[in-house]
Amino acid sequence: MADFTTSTHRKRWILNPHDLTRKYQAANQRAVDALHKYGATRVEVQPDGSLTYPGAGGDGENGRKGPLPEHLSVEEELLVRRFYENKIQQVCAAFRLPYKIQATAIMYFKRFYQQWSVMEHDPKNIMLTCIYLACKVEESHVSAEELGKGIQQDPQVVLKNEMIVLQGLEFELIVYTPYRSMEGFIYDMEPFVQRMGSAGLEALQELRAVAGRVVDNMMLTDAPLLYPPGQLALAALRIANQEPKVDLDGSRGLNSP
Repeated sequence: MADFTTSTHRKRWILNPHDLTRKYQAANQRAVDALHKYGATRVEVQPDGSLTYPGAGGDGENGRKGPLPEHLSVEEELLVRRFYENKIQQVCAAFRLPYKIQATAIMYFKRFYQQWSVMEHDPKNIMLTCIYLACKVEESHVSAEELGKGIQQDPQVVLKNEMIVLQGLEFELIVYTPYRSMEGFIYDMEPFVQRMGSAGLEALQELRAVAGRVVDNMMLTDAPLLYPPGQLALAALRIANQEPKVDLDGSRGLNSP
């Protein structure tokens, strides 16, 4: 795997808050405009890059009668995304998939919905395809049939959206996650806590478990789109160590209680 500092993850997928908000607003506005023009928001991307709306029948050029359905606000879209990101964690846990697959799937989902509104592509279907792609990329193969059967969904939906998701990710599939960085920091701390005996190692294991749960929660926020994974991992360790388990900064000394 390429070094993070030269990766597309660092160059293209870490944004400042203003740019991220602007992307969400642009996707939302495109869906709202389509609703007013065509009476539909679900979109299909054609080979030439143009957009078509299979459910079109809008009140504009298509003469639809009656009120249009309500559209989602940017804030409501955020809630929908968070719901399905949590679902990704649940599905991955049900299949006992490694954390790297869970985190990669969530990052794919987050990246995809920087480009698109949840009104344009059904997040329930995109969620499944993100998990499927993450399994393929991380070489932990789960077939579309297994995935669909396990959660009682049509496996063809998973496959149908594969190219759509890949295009939304701009075929940039390398993801660096806070879990890997956290394990690296834990590994670096082991020689120091070993000098404290079994109590130090037990404290380090407790720190790992608590920090892992903190990262789980971080993955359900915009933080992975705003900060490098190493910074998130360090933040998780500091949060997990608020009631000190391990002397992270050396201020207490190895012999301190």
